[in-house]
Amino acid sequence: MVFKVAVIFYSLHGRLVTTANVIAEANIIAEGARKVPGAEVTVYRVRDPVKGDDHSLFDEGILDAPVANLQDLRDADAIILGAPGRQGGMCGEMRLFLDALAPLQVEKKGNSAGALKGKVGSAFTSVGGHGRGYGGHEAILQSFHAFFLQHGMVVVGNPPTHIMEDAALATPFGVV
Repeated sequence: MVFKVAVIFYSLHGRLVTTANVIAEANIIAEGARKVPGAEVTVYRVRDPVKGDDHSLFDEGILDAPVANLQDLRDADAIILGAPGRQGGMCGEMRLFLDALAPLQVEKKGNSAGALKGKVGSAFTSVGGHGRGYGGHEAILQSFHAFFLQHGMVVVGNPPTHIMEDAALATPFGVV
């Protein structure tokens, strides 16, 4: 059985300590998902609503991923979103992207509304800082969860395991 996984991230920088984790996490998550038999995994990016695709403003490699669009989300069976946080929530660029997906809530899928209904959703974030976060990661991840729940998606986080005891900032809400 073939299933599609869309890993969608926003990041401006790929080399700076504070946001390097977002693009690295996106690629690591995609690599892990590709190990599942039948998984077709694509890493997408969110286009910056202000900066667009001005190559001089983004670190090398950020703009290599294709831009995610409505059809990419319709086609995916699992959607994994990642972005850095700002002021206790996901960054504004990702928030604007998710707000633009509102038409998917009322779009018909079979006999019910919601093009994303029943799809798997998960999230990751980076709160930066020399290998240690500065907090707020759970609030950021919960803001992603609110999007998933609004669309009737099945939310998947990290089950509490020994990993949570050993990893700094490990949380059942997602990857940090």
